[in-house]
Amino acid sequence: MINSSSLLNRKTLATVFIILLGFSCPLFSQEGHPLVGSWSGDRLVNDKNTRVLVLLDLQPDQEITGTIIENGVRIPLSDVTLDPQDWSVNISAVGEDRAGNTLSYKIQGVVGNLGSATQRNITGTWDDGTDTGSFRLQRN
Repeated sequence: MINSSSLLNRKTLATVFIILLGFSCPLFSQEGHPLVGSWSGDRLVNDKNTRVLVLLDLQPDQEITGTIIENGVRIPLSDVTLDPQDWSVNISAVGEDRAGNTLSYKIQGVVGNLGSATQRNITGTWDDGTDTGSFRLQRN
């Protein structure tokens, strides 16, 4: 015959095990592609500080696409590469400003704080056609 206190102890132990197992699952989950999401920050070219928003998305074919939003203008990204060896990022974008002038950007940076989903950043150089400056983006 099964002792009722022994059965209760087994149920309690099983319940505690299931609860602990549920709490441990997030420890092994992966956050996703390190570049995908929205990034906001500043770029400094020719002593002019400009706020930018960069939206990056991962397509089913593993291509990274996106848009730069600067001064209310959306500039489509023409090429995005990520080198997982050193976490360097290269982004090219070509578009037009509101007056119809061509904008051409070459952005080279490195992903920092890779282990943190909330403090991840990209810093590097921003080539604005003939002028080069620095930038820092923070993951939103």
